[in-house]
Amino acid sequence: MNQRKQIITVCLFAVSLIVLYCDSILAAEALNPQRVVSLAPSVTETLFALGFGDRVVGVTTYCDYPAAAKRLPKIGGFINPSLEAIAAARPDLVIGVRDSSHPVKTKEIENLGIKVVLISVTSLNDILNSFRAIARLLGRPEAGDKLAHKVTRQFEEVKKRVAPVPRRSTLLAVGLRPLVAVGGKNFIDELISLAGGDNIAGNAAQPWLNLPDEYVVAKAPQVIIQAGMGSDRGTSAKYWGDLQSIPAVKEGRVYSYPSDKILRPGPRLGEGLEEIARLVHPECFAESKPGLNRRSGCEGSRP
Repeated sequence: MNQRKQIITVCLFAVSLIVLYCDSILAAEALNPQRVVSLAPSVTETLFALGFGDRVVGVTTYCDYPAAAKRLPKIGGFINPSLEAIAAARPDLVIGVRDSSHPVKTKEIENLGIKVVLISVTSLNDILNSFRAIARLLGRPEAGDKLAHKVTRQFEEVKKRVAPVPRRSTLLAVGLRPLVAVGGKNFIDELISLAGGDNIAGNAAQPWLNLPDEYVVAKAPQVIIQAGMGSDRGTSAKYWGDLQSIPAVKEGRVYSYPSDKILRPGPRLGEGLEEIARLVHPECFAESKPGLNRRSGCEGSRP
């Protein structure tokens, strides 16, 4: 009888080990998804930058970087994605952006039995943390740390470059007629500051706002940057031509910046920051003469 109890005990112990093993495998698979759908261009760029491009099975129609993303199946826009297209991709994880993804659509995706994770990108710190969070979700946390450190170093390099000079009042617009500008509580406002600028709308409570011409004239920005892929040098020149009293217009410091690098909260932000800083403080990036410190052109410069 005792021998029988021992056999039963051993069998039960063996079964429990098998169950624990299976549970551990399932948990590992849950933490290491192999089929991922992205609901935002910045998420797509982050996935590729982290080395997970081969796991991406669906992206939005706006996901155009890197080039490989253009060839992936499209699931529609990030606000109104197609549930049918997402289901057809058979993902085990969908990643979106908290402030951009529609809550109703997110719930509908979850109702399909698909895990959805929404990341926060309100601040630069949020964005750096999103790199780490996505890397952890896909089972390679070291990749997230590496990418976050790389972008942080890029931020620090630009910050050091512009540190010796006074800040220049800056307007960064993403649309004209109406004039849509970067406000406060926005990671782009932080980028302007790191670039050595002083955002004329940085005190606004909202991240984006329409600015009347009178406000811009009163604030007298020294630098105006018209950002976004739709920015056009000719259109900007016509718009600002009637506002010659603005220092940026008078001194020829109205720039077109036709790039999405600073508008997408992703891994190219460090590159975008340097490009913006070169517009705000070109003297800090001028080629230094032999034997001089690379930042010497910045020192003592006037705004």
